[in-house]
Amino acid sequence: MSADAEKVVGELRAQLPEPHGPVLPGDRHRLLREHLMNEIHQVQVQDKVQDKARGEKAPTAVRPRRNRAWYAVPVGMAAAGALAFTFLAGPGGNGGDTGYHLSAAPVVKVEVGSANGVGALMENVAERASEGPASRVGVNQFVYVRSHYSNMQAKDGSPLKLKTYYREAWTSQNPDKVQSRLNQPGDDIIWSAPRDGDEGLAEWNRNHTYAALEKLPTQPDALLKQLRKDAAYSGSSDQDLFNYVGGLINENILPPETGAAIYRAAAKIPGVVALDKAQDGDGRPGVALARTDEKDHERKELVFDANSYDYLGMRAYLVQNTELGKKGTVTEMQAVLDRGVVDSRDETPKK
Repeated sequence: MSADAEKVVGELRAQLPEPHGPVLPGDRHRLLREHLMNEIHQVQVQDKVQDKARGEKAPTAVRPRRNRAWYAVPVGMAAAGALAFTFLAGPGGNGGDTGYHLSAAPVVKVEVGSANGVGALMENVAERASEGPASRVGVNQFVYVRSHYSNMQAKDGSPLKLKTYYREAWTSQNPDKVQSRLNQPGDDIIWSAPRDGDEGLAEWNRNHTYAALEKLPTQPDALLKQLRKDAAYSGSSDQDLFNYVGGLINENILPPETGAAIYRAAAKIPGVVALDKAQDGDGRPGVALARTDEKDHERKELVFDANSYDYLGMRAYLVQNTELGKKGTVTEMQAVLDRGVVDSRDETPKK
């Protein structure tokens, strides 16, 4: 490891609390380690350029794909220690990979999208959203979402693979004491925030509870302007805005009027298209609102049932050959299987 990479490791380790009691199994630290590896990879890329200039052979770097489906928390804040992590025992928290399925990434047909169909599609979706339950989510409650999720696992020079698993998320609605939980194979953690001095993350939490979403503008142009402002922490591009909207939808419960307005605003994002044929992460067919990232040539689809217009999940894939794979290679998928409101992060919705 280069001196620069070792410096990154040291800085990130210094931000973690001192361990108390027995050392946790390595897989319990996977979420933190994946972020660490992303930081190291950025340094290694620079090293490889320098090594090439010197005629030296650089080691192959692992390139883990960040899990983008749970909480659109600013990565910089997480790296800076804005979140405290508590690792729990229980389902999925046994320190092993039981529950994961690793397979070759599927290759799908890249359908032709139409900008002309966006308005009609999103109006139908907005109408459906406006019919949702009007009961508010209380400040001491949690939004629960269970989903089937796949994310990219890649090594330079190796075929792209997808790691597929089931995940459960409990999103806290308390803007002052967040205790959100994520449970997936190998990791069962509580994200605690904000702590003293974490004002940026505290503001993010306050702006994304059910109560805060109720206060957003419901006029599409005004709302789009506000959403672009809220999404600015991750970037100012139209793709950043589209990804932010996806983050609001996939593991959340939207107030009916706000939800309808968000879908109408999404129709106004430059570059979005409507697709008559799409699939979620479980292969359920539907229609989609999609946008292609001009930088990495990856299309992201928000998939809805073609009849009810309920949100099914998302899918992302390459629209042309790139260093990651050939055209149509799937890089990420999600299927929402259950969604509801519960009173604690140990509960699931009653059927």
